[in-house]
Amino acid sequence: MPFICTTAGILCLIYFILLLLYNGFTSAFYFVWLLLSAGLFLLGWLFRIRFFRHLPFPARAGILLTFSVCLIFFLSVEGMILKASLTMPKEAQDYVIVLGAHVRSSGPSRALALRLDKAYEYYSEYPNTIIIVSGGKGSNEPCTESSAMKQYLLEKGIPPEHILEEDKSTNTRENLLFSRKMIPENASVGIISNGFHICRALHLAEVLGYEHASGIPARSDLASQPSNLLREFFAVVKDFWLIRS
Repeated sequence: MPFICTTAGILCLIYFILLLLYNGFTSAFYFVWLLLSAGLFLLGWLFRIRFFRHLPFPARAGILLTFSVCLIFFLSVEGMILKASLTMPKEAQDYVIVLGAHVRSSGPSRALALRLDKAYEYYSEYPNTIIIVSGGKGSNEPCTESSAMKQYLLEKGIPPEHILEEDKSTNTRENLLFSRKMIPENASVGIISNGFHICRALHLAEVLGYEHASGIPARSDLASQPSNLLREFFAVVKDFWLIRS
């Protein structure tokens, strides 16, 4: 166990460094991997000094039970996230909402570009669809996310009359809340985001009163996928248990 924990701690530390090199400091959540690394090093040290063997049996049993319950809960939530990332609507959607993500001075981030590529792919198959690009301007962004998204799709060849902009939102909830005002009653709606994000987006859509919403998962950036899946676990737990309709 000391070797396993120490090795896992080193891997978390390496991944933290790679995330910063690959994406830059675009998310404070990356520091969770640094904390996780420190925790694993500490756990490895506790195993090395046989700390747990000196605890009374009830304490050891309690620790093992708590760990098992937390692990099962974590895997169950991740299973929900992964299941939603594999769903696709069977019929054409009247509208699709592309959820915003970080925009750099050079254009959409990798995650956002993958969402926009999916929107273009979907429009190519269903050219009557209206696309809503949703996202305001963050403090570290050069322009609104929606304007960068619209420009990206225009350059792909999608006609401007098939693109609507929602440029006030600052998070996923607002993306869906403000975009809903642009959609007629009883219209079918597809929500485009990276696969790991679809589960939470659909839950928020249900809470906000969407009656005919479906997820349209885009590919996820492979290098950032472990971090995104871990972050989404906490986001899903928060939204499912704290947000009420």
